[in-house]
Amino acid sequence: MYGDADELSVIDRTSISDQVYYHIKKMILSGELTAGKRIPEERIAEQFKVSRTPVREAIRKLAAYGLVVIKPRSYAFVATLSPKEERDITEVRVSLEKLSFKLFCRVKTEKQVEELRKLSARCVEANRRSDIAAAHELDSMLHLEIARATGNVELFRMLSMLDAKLQLLRLRQSIPSARLSQYFNQHERLIELLAAGDVEALDRLLDEHIVHDLEPVV
Repeated sequence: MYGDADELSVIDRTSISDQVYYHIKKMILSGELTAGKRIPEERIAEQFKVSRTPVREAIRKLAAYGLVVIKPRSYAFVATLSPKEERDITEVRVSLEKLSFKLFCRVKTEKQVEELRKLSARCVEANRRSDIAAAHELDSMLHLEIARATGNVELFRMLSMLDAKLQLLRLRQSIPSARLSQYFNQHERLIELLAAGDVEALDRLLDEHIVHDLEPVV
């Protein structure tokens, strides 16, 4: 996932279909397009002054990431998650994140750890401003940066694919800002443990940090 500035720099270098892809993705992750809502293909095509072809290419890409469902010969809509899918996502994520953090401990550099601290601070600040969409994007960037830094391409790919559905889970939950603060503030402790290479403590904290996704919000 990208923050606004990062996303814009990427869009400048992309094709029309990729620009449309980022636009629709942002509409979904900001909550403008909610679960089950139809993707307004015609309106988006008019907005970008293109035919529906690049719009449909973007939708197919979003479908591959699990954010969109396509009804053959009909229309596409924002995906929804069943309770079982939510449990499956969280269980898989816990295992992959633990592996990611373990591998990071083996190859980490001081520069990489410092970059994580910067992302953590930006995440906390975005949440403080009540910019929840940006806070979630920065949270994803932090976790994906850890996976990228391991050098394990397949691990990074799997976590990137999983991240899209994780965003849908977060949107459905609408976790209050005060509770999100506790969650995002855990990043600082996670980074301390990464810097120390304390894999056992990381495993314990990751269970708490990630499994909260399954807890009902009241």
